[in-house]
Amino acid sequence: MTAVACNGVARERGFALLVLLGVIGAASMAIVLAATAMLPPLAGRVVTTTDHVETAVLAARTGYLRNGAFPANLTAAATASGLDPRGAWRNDPYGVAQDLGYGMFGTTLRVRSRGTDRAFGTADDVTYLLPTERHLRLRQRGRLRVLRALFAVSPYRTAGTMSAAEQASMRAAMRDFAIAQRRWLGADAATLPTLAARLVTAGTTITDLVALHSLPALPVALTGAGGLATAIGAADSACVDGARRPLLRHATVGFCAAGNDRVGGTNDDM
Repeated sequence: MTAVACNGVARERGFALLVLLGVIGAASMAIVLAATAMLPPLAGRVVTTTDHVETAVLAARTGYLRNGAFPANLTAAATASGLDPRGAWRNDPYGVAQDLGYGMFGTTLRVRSRGTDRAFGTADDVTYLLPTERHLRLRQRGRLRVLRALFAVSPYRTAGTMSAAEQASMRAAMRDFAIAQRRWLGADAATLPTLAARLVTAGTTITDLVALHSLPALPVALTGAGGLATAIGAADSACVDGARRPLLRHATVGFCAAGNDRVGGTNDDM
């Protein structure tokens, strides 16, 4: 073979190699583009992750306020809040066709994304914790207000012998006691003495007015025949807390909700 022929063969082989490399490169680029399409750019993923996690948290909150418990999963959360159960909001931007993490962690709901390493349980997880206690109290606050409002105008806390000033003092003391009790949980060390003083002052005012006007003692039972609920015109079915557990009888404000510990007379009472 002549030198010219050899050079021609070499050039053809070189061209073929370039074509092969080009095909491989194109295939690799197609794979990269496909992966990029499935996972948005980093900056976009950060924003999308925040949006998706916050949407899931809002759906869980709505479910709790409506039903007294966090939805069991993302589909149940969608049903409770009116979201599309197959919507993109539930997808983890750091996973490929995977949902956000959703489940109870002790008494706290945990919603999380896998983060940049695409694995749960590592330092880069995007996590939101939603304590049950906060939503339990929010749910039962309105119910307690209604029951205590009925109690405050009942014969147990008002009488025809009271002056207008005394009636106003009774209502204010009832309100102050309830507010101080509600704020006790989560108060810092500097605030607790102030709340304790408010409880004592309000409680003393109520006790003194009850004694001064010989107001009747509260029924022993909260519900049932002859119970406090019936006596003030409330239904027994209304005497449940945010988790649908029975309320407790309270000597000062009539009705009390135990917190997550389910025990009356502790710091998380409301």
